[in-house]
Amino acid sequence: MSGQPIKVVFFDIGNTLGTRDNTGFHVFGDTKALLTGMRNALGLRVGVITNLPPGMSTSDISDILRDAGLLQLLDPKGVITSVDAKAEKPANAIYRFAAQQMGVQPEECLYVGEAPDEVEGALQAGMAAIQKSFPPPGH
Repeated sequence: MSGQPIKVVFFDIGNTLGTRDNTGFHVFGDTKALLTGMRNALGLRVGVITNLPPGMSTSDISDILRDAGLLQLLDPKGVITSVDAKAEKPANAIYRFAAQQMGVQPEECLYVGEAPDEVEGALQAGMAAIQKSFPPPGH
């Protein structure tokens, strides 16, 4: 880390912000407060970095986030997918692409996710990173 202040925080979606099953996406109880706090209290831009399954588009994931009440909490340039980045987590390229899309350096970003390999990928790309427990405490 170069000592740059963090300007953007990216979250993984699945098992970090909520869970998905055959009935849809279910946001964890504290997710909206977490994203709102990052944005409003800390002044950070908030985004997501996600791998998409075959046949799913960035528009599809934006619709899921909108339906879950999360899209309005994200930066307009903050929905980063493996389709757009042409790379999947944990490859360094997707994290670098995410920073570029937000107009910042990787060193100015924090990545939060539950998968150790994805957290390591973010670190290797130059981001700060935190591994969030899954399932969250109390769930």
